[in-house]
Amino acid sequence: MRLRIEKITLVGTSRTIRFEPGMNAIVGSMSGGKTTTVSCLRALLGADVSVVPELRGRTIAGTVLVGDRRFRIVRPLVTTPNAMVEIAEVGGRREVWRLPASQLQAGYDETFRDWWRNVLRLPRLSVPRAPNDDRSPLVPVTISDYLMYCVLRQKEIDSSVFGTPDNYSKNIKRKYVFEILYGLYDPEAAGLRDRLREVTTELAALTADANTLERILLTTAFASRAQLEVERRETEGELIRARQADIHLTGELTESATVTLRERIAEAEAEIARIAGAAEAEAVSVINLRELHGQLIAQSRRLTRALVAERLLNDFEFHTCPRCGAGVPDRGDEHTCRLCLQTPPNLPAPSSLAAEQDRVIDQVTETEELIARSTQRLAQLRTAQAAQASNRADLGAQLDRATATFITDQADRIRSIAARQARLEEHLARLDDGLALHDRLAGQAERVAELEREQEDLNSKIDATRHSNQTVSERLQKLDDAFEAALRSFDAPRFDDQPGSYINKKTYLPVVDGRPFADLQSQGVEVLVNVAHVLAHQHVALNDHDIPLPNLLIIDGISSNVGHEGVDLERLRKMYASLLRTATEHVDRLQIIVTDNDSPPVEGIHRALELSDTDRLVPMPPTEPGDTQPVDAPSAPEEQAGT
Repeated sequence: MRLRIEKITLVGTSRTIRFEPGMNAIVGSMSGGKTTTVSCLRALLGADVSVVPELRGRTIAGTVLVGDRRFRIVRPLVTTPNAMVEIAEVGGRREVWRLPASQLQAGYDETFRDWWRNVLRLPRLSVPRAPNDDRSPLVPVTISDYLMYCVLRQKEIDSSVFGTPDNYSKNIKRKYVFEILYGLYDPEAAGLRDRLREVTTELAALTADANTLERILLTTAFASRAQLEVERRETEGELIRARQADIHLTGELTESATVTLRERIAEAEAEIARIAGAAEAEAVSVINLRELHGQLIAQSRRLTRALVAERLLNDFEFHTCPRCGAGVPDRGDEHTCRLCLQTPPNLPAPSSLAAEQDRVIDQVTETEELIARSTQRLAQLRTAQAAQASNRADLGAQLDRATATFITDQADRIRSIAARQARLEEHLARLDDGLALHDRLAGQAERVAELEREQEDLNSKIDATRHSNQTVSERLQKLDDAFEAALRSFDAPRFDDQPGSYINKKTYLPVVDGRPFADLQSQGVEVLVNVAHVLAHQHVALNDHDIPLPNLLIIDGISSNVGHEGVDLERLRKMYASLLRTATEHVDRLQIIVTDNDSPPVEGIHRALELSDTDRLVPMPPTEPGDTQPVDAPSAPEEQAGT
């Protein structure tokens, strides 16, 4: 997509910079404001505001050409994420927008960042924050992430590729953008990854619940399902016989005067036995629940310690030796600890620990509620038991008075049979509860097996989508060829280890004659490689309309650490000439903007802005006659380092 910056103005000042199609240069001394100009350009393109103090709070206005549409953009240079940005289309449909910079607000459908992504027709995707964690939260790919491949910033140009080795999260985004641009990040595969995330989350929750339920069963009398089934059959048989004995005894007690009392006594005694059994079972349940509550509290404390350790200690890094105070040099790589040079163990993500903590806390709350209900139920049962005992005593007294011939043996038989029947019924109910828990555990096991099969199938499908597209392979080969051609056109120093340069297919970082970027050692060579790398991406995108890379290239500090004499000067000329040739060849589609301390060593480059110590980016206010000329204020640290 063609992206051209035509003009940018510091509102309220006389500073206006006009850019031409093709190649433009911003030149001047170290403290003039070249890097700050690049920061303003990035802010105009939707990146975060990062400028020197004298520009903070000011407003920039710019005109940009996107495809065949021209827009006027006005943005305040403030870091507030909901600061309003105004956009108006020049000609065409004359649409108008007023959008928050980067944080979505109520009443708005998009942000300024989203607007840029939409107008450039960049894929709107969300990717896992941690690629190797299927439960990692999704984060959107923003316009700033795509601009990594369009803007070479001064602080990165001679030390890293797009500023990634020391920025893990940014490095992840850099890889994702590469995969999106070249078709490695297949939308179908992205959908599979989303489903895999859901499956993994559900599988983890089910597995944890099943393990907890299994541990609870092991500590009770319900541990063996086979034993429960045998006991249930035996209990049902005994209960049938007890009921038959009760019916037989009832038939024996035919005296009309005492039948009713005996029936009521039997009912009372049966109720007393039932209540006693229920109270005993409820007391055992309270004990078990309190033990479970203690276990859950202990588990919650362990998770709390893990979360605290993860949040407070995870980001510690040793840059100074804690023993002698000497500086710890860079060593190891992004996969190893800088202190012990070992690969850190794979620990659960903080999100999974927090989710487990929430689940345990919910279980603690549920257990406490169950304990309260069981305790209340036990008190009610004991009260009911006392009331039934009193009722039984009254009924017995009435029966004694009603008949002098009441046979104590029959009363004992009634009491015994009723109590036995109540115990059997209560025991049968408890056995059914135990079998229900086993049924639930079996259902969870079936679901876990089903999810594991789906997880394996999704992983196989995702693996099958990787690097299987012939078009993608051809694009990557063209990128390698363009990178090698750019290095040769720059006459960059080469090595004899493994002639030929390419882009590593795992890290997506440049390799020069077998040497990774981190092993090049020379800062001047790193500058040449970085410029060749970003230029190669533009070459491929210009010849492949399916690659959604914006056709804009901004290089800040192009001659940083490149010599200005002899062979080094000739290499600098060739680098400029190659950039100018590319910009001229694609003058209507590609715009290149470079900043340098010195004038370009080749002719034909439009000088968009020339700065100096006395003519900085922010013009000084005119002095009145008789006023003393103010001394130039010290420049910002970024400017003092050179452009």
